[in-house]
Amino acid sequence: MSRKHDKLASRRYEDLFLLFSKRVERVLAIVLIVLLSATICAQAILQIPYFRHLLVKVERLEGNPYVSSRTK
Repeated sequence: MSRKHDKLASRRYEDLFLLFSKRVERVLAIVLIVLLSATICAQAILQIPYFRHLLVKVERLEGNPYVSSRTK
């Protein structure tokens, strides 16, 4: 009787594990797709000069000489 119970418990554990892992895999796939989409959108927005000027500080400073506070 104990062996039968062990097999049943083992099978139930495997089924629960497979169910859990499928859910986790689905969530990870969705997160990956969302992050990839966000990266592509952000890169596309940075191709537009108006938005790039607003979002990237280096764009505003480009071509301006650096003034050090320690100049003597």
